[in-house]
Amino acid sequence: MPHPPSYRINLSDGQMRLLEQINRRLSMQKIKLNCKVIATALMLLALAPQGKALTQETYPPIFLLRTQCVDTGIGNWSRRTEDVAVGKAVYTSKMFVGPGDTNASLTCRIQPNTAGINFQTLQLGFGMRDNDVNSPPVTVKVYLDEVEAVSRNLIPGQPAEVELNIANIGNISLEATCSNSRRYCDRVYFWDASLVAEPMLPTSSK
Repeated sequence: MPHPPSYRINLSDGQMRLLEQINRRLSMQKIKLNCKVIATALMLLALAPQGKALTQETYPPIFLLRTQCVDTGIGNWSRRTEDVAVGKAVYTSKMFVGPGDTNASLTCRIQPNTAGINFQTLQLGFGMRDNDVNSPPVTVKVYLDEVEAVSRNLIPGQPAEVELNIANIGNISLEATCSNSRRYCDRVYFWDASLVAEPMLPTSSK
């Protein structure tokens, strides 16, 4: 009699726990499944999303300016959606920071918040436009609870990306400073300023 075919499938931790729960329930009921049914169950589990706990709910990223933000610099910043070219690539900017001949900055409080969300990661994507070639460089700094976390020196046509751990951080500050006090620095455009939250385990209903 030929042996049934074997299946080798890599399962995530969440999928393994789900399979163990199924096996325990079947053992309690003393139901014996044949190899074909087991193989089918494994195939169904393999079709589930990989690398993601099945019992977790995730929040979509939240734009930084949706939190409580205030102006803390001499220059200006504004939330505006527009397409810009940086490094010969087109980005959809969501806000800009204009340091002028001094600096511009804003501070946003992310914790505590009314939704009770625990943010884990700050993702930033920004740069100066290709056609602002005559602008002096601009220094962009990010502060987490008053502590400088990162600094980037920008020139026109140079995109930058930053990702920071913001677990247990209450306030985030963005600062753009013109490198030349006698000349006008053009705007820094942000096409990404996302707050990413940790997954939330749903409460079980009884």
